[in-house]
Amino acid sequence: MQKGISYSTVVILALLGILLVSIWSYSQLSSGAQYAGTYSSRTSQDIAVSRLELAKRFLTQNLVFSSQAASLAVAANGGTQFPNTYWYCGGQPTPPQLSEVQAALSNQSLNLLNSYVSTIPDSELAKAGIQVSNYGCTAVYDPGQINCMQQDSTRCEGFQTTGTNGGTIQVTTPSAVQYNGDITADNTNNRFFWMYYKLYDDTMKNGLPRALAAATRASCNSQNCQGLLNAICQHYETLLAEPDGTKYVQCQTKVVCTGSACLNTPCDRPPVQPVCQKSTQAPFDEKTISSFLDSLGGKIVSAQCAQQPQILDITLTDTKFNIPSDQGLQPLVWDIHAVEPQPPVAPCRPVDAGLQ
Repeated sequence: MQKGISYSTVVILALLGILLVSIWSYSQLSSGAQYAGTYSSRTSQDIAVSRLELAKRFLTQNLVFSSQAASLAVAANGGTQFPNTYWYCGGQPTPPQLSEVQAALSNQSLNLLNSYVSTIPDSELAKAGIQVSNYGCTAVYDPGQINCMQQDSTRCEGFQTTGTNGGTIQVTTPSAVQYNGDITADNTNNRFFWMYYKLYDDTMKNGLPRALAAATRASCNSQNCQGLLNAICQHYETLLAEPDGTKYVQCQTKVVCTGSACLNTPCDRPPVQPVCQKSTQAPFDEKTISSFLDSLGGKIVSAQCAQQPQILDITLTDTKFNIPSDQGLQPLVWDIHAVEPQPPVAPCRPVDAGLQ
């Protein structure tokens, strides 16, 4: 997933606006040719209001696109605005708090929305006398913990966003009208918050270390790396399965680092700022963690699974829905990192020892 606002996003959004305006304009001209008497009775105020409503619909649809695309980017980061978000640090649960997730989703949605607004002066909307100022905030509203903690995801398959604090829509011709209110988007067929709430709850209950401990006891061999990685994925796929056992979420796990160097991983995050407020913190260097991993001699190392600290990269792909983005329809992918201490070592059970 590309970070920030790609040039292709701006181009696609601009073309979408031009296409829709062209279709609308053609329909208006066709109707006018057939019903000239009807149009002669319309006032300039009526026409301006119609254009205003058209602009509101365009912006609302773009807010949907921006919010959906933002959910893909934030999930790929692990739930924050920073890459490689660590849900376990030094063996302790450190999942992103809801405020961090909402802030990241809000900021990314706002950036994408305003990137579209910036193209309006060069679009067909401007030729129709429509002007729009930048929005200052996109607020995020999720279905809530009660709905999202159900095993059945149907009550938590979407979220709502609003564009506020700015975004004034003005129509200057054939009459002057404007709209200063909010726009609201319903982002459906997206299990972003369902996965977040369930992963957060599991992490706070030390789900990953428990899965590793159970796998170690079962195999009585902490060196069995592939067995441990398989146990991790089985844990997460079961956690995110449907009540009937259907597993839409597919898991992959990689060992990114092994050895004492993993102990120095910069897995802490800077404090999050309130949603829709400008940060007063010093800029966070997003390349810090990536550079650290590169300095180890490669981003992915061969899986040792010895009794030493390690960094795990766990990728969870939700195949139930595809979400629109500047790269086409994409599944939602949560990518979470974990810095684990020594894998749990449990003595073999007497019965196992007798069979060896």
